[in-house]
Amino acid sequence: MKAAILGIGGVGRSLAWELIGDPRVSSLLFVDKSPERARASREMHRRKDIESRVLNVENRTALARVLKGCDIVVNATVPDHNLSIMAVALEAGLDYLDLAATGPRTPGGRPGILEQLDLHVAFRDAGLTALLSMGLDPGMSNVMAKEAADRLDSVDSIRIRSGGTVKLPRGVTTAKFVPLYSREAFFSDIMIRPSIWSDGSLVEQELLSGEETFAFPPPVGPQRTFLISHEEVKTLPRFLGKPVRKVDFKYAIDPDLAQALVSLENLGLLAKEQRIRLDRRQIAFRQAFQMAFPDPLLIAARLEGTKCVTVEVEGVVRGVHRILRSHIALRHREAARRRKTTAVYYLTSVAAAIGVAMIGEGALPGPGVYPAEVLDPARVFAEWESRDLPIERSESVVPN
Repeated sequence: MKAAILGIGGVGRSLAWELIGDPRVSSLLFVDKSPERARASREMHRRKDIESRVLNVENRTALARVLKGCDIVVNATVPDHNLSIMAVALEAGLDYLDLAATGPRTPGGRPGILEQLDLHVAFRDAGLTALLSMGLDPGMSNVMAKEAADRLDSVDSIRIRSGGTVKLPRGVTTAKFVPLYSREAFFSDIMIRPSIWSDGSLVEQELLSGEETFAFPPPVGPQRTFLISHEEVKTLPRFLGKPVRKVDFKYAIDPDLAQALVSLENLGLLAKEQRIRLDRRQIAFRQAFQMAFPDPLLIAARLEGTKCVTVEVEGVVRGVHRILRSHIALRHREAARRRKTTAVYYLTSVAAAIGVAMIGEGALPGPGVYPAEVLDPARVFAEWESRDLPIERSESVVPN
């Protein structure tokens, strides 16, 4: 199987190393608009047949030409490019995988992942497979929810919580909050108005609302979490094969940052068209704001702390009301030891590599477009644990 990776940034480079070590992948193509990022290291070339192309993925004609001869394209660029790259995959006759989706292209429009799922018939008729949002969360979180839901006769609610701790050596940064993946992608995610699934429909919520102190397992512990827009909320109720009354996703961020973002949004300063003058040029205020935070890749080797994703699925099995919990946690220091990156980038890249393997092995229901919860949890977690990565499970009975 020849795989192309578009975007050799934080996730893309870590993903490249995962696929280099996978004997099911025969060769790789790296595509990035930056010559420095697209260039493979000598160590990579010694381990795998690798080609590199410097190209902006927005050039669809050139991209389709470059991808000819590949079997699968992994989109590790920003989610704004998902639909156009899916169109290129169809044109070039490639399977497709991405790591996350984006919000509606127009106010009140369909969420990005639902627009992508609308391409199911086109991919099916072409005999191609697309696996959407196959990262840590979304991605592994979907599979964790699927595993628990399969054990229940009925599902009342699915609660997905993403948090973690970060500590930097003194003097590295004065920021109280450090995004652990692309600053651009992080702030784009945060500023999309969230929704929850409630009694059969998506219900839009206020920006960064639903504040809750959630008890993550040690060593993370209790953290303040807020509703943010996420793909699991849109797909799990549609693909689990049984009714789900409620699904929500909350992310742990510094409460001061949450308040600042809501205030700046209310002032109109975070609109994409809101620009400021800086060094004789105009840039978006939003871009300047996010650049005030440290680049996670530049500080990955010095990060302390732990990333954690917890999924709680509540429902009934054989007449007993239960909560099934699972969580994935990894220390940033361990991710730096393995891949010189953050735990978020590393875990996301492993999940994407597993997705590539699942497509290559025909482990999806057939040609078409699917979210991660269609995968067999047993196969996914066998791959996960073969990489010596943890997943912890527990359950409890809900008192009457």
